[in-house]
Amino acid sequence: MSNPKSRGFLSETAALAGAVIRAMRITAVNFIRKPITVHYPEKPRTYPDRYRGLLALTYDKETGEENCIGCRLCEFICPPAVIKVEMLKTEKRNYAKTFTLELYACEFCELCVQVCPTDAIVMTKSFDLSTGDRRALLLDKDRLHAIGLQHENSWATGNKLRDMQAPPKKVVTGGPA
Repeated sequence: MSNPKSRGFLSETAALAGAVIRAMRITAVNFIRKPITVHYPEKPRTYPDRYRGLLALTYDKETGEENCIGCRLCEFICPPAVIKVEMLKTEKRNYAKTFTLELYACEFCELCVQVCPTDAIVMTKSFDLSTGDRRALLLDKDRLHAIGLQHENSWATGNKLRDMQAPPKKVVTGGPA
């Protein structure tokens, strides 16, 4: 008893050959297409303005002092608790005595950047901190300052981000005539 819907040997062979030809055509098109590989170390990649990468500490541009006042708000808001800060009180102002960041456990949620009152911690446009040893991803204050000086800051960090979230101010057009 034969199945009335079964195809013959020749029709199944033709269908198989057609599938192989379609697959080979796709392979040939991809073989001659220009590759889209970016050769990273030789040719740096450009990132959008709002790209958020590594965390860094900043200095005040006018005075040259570090911006971190050791308030520990970033430590309290950090979900995985990877930031540790000790405050040093002086007569003029407060400083962060120690500032450590465990980058290997950081979620890059940017909450620490948003809560910082002095814009001391920012996100940069760099991601390049690969290493084979996790201990190298335990960043201290000096290393975070070096990252901040070495890389460009991301666009939407700190006060700029808070200003974007505030309601727009009313525009006053002319006074009474």
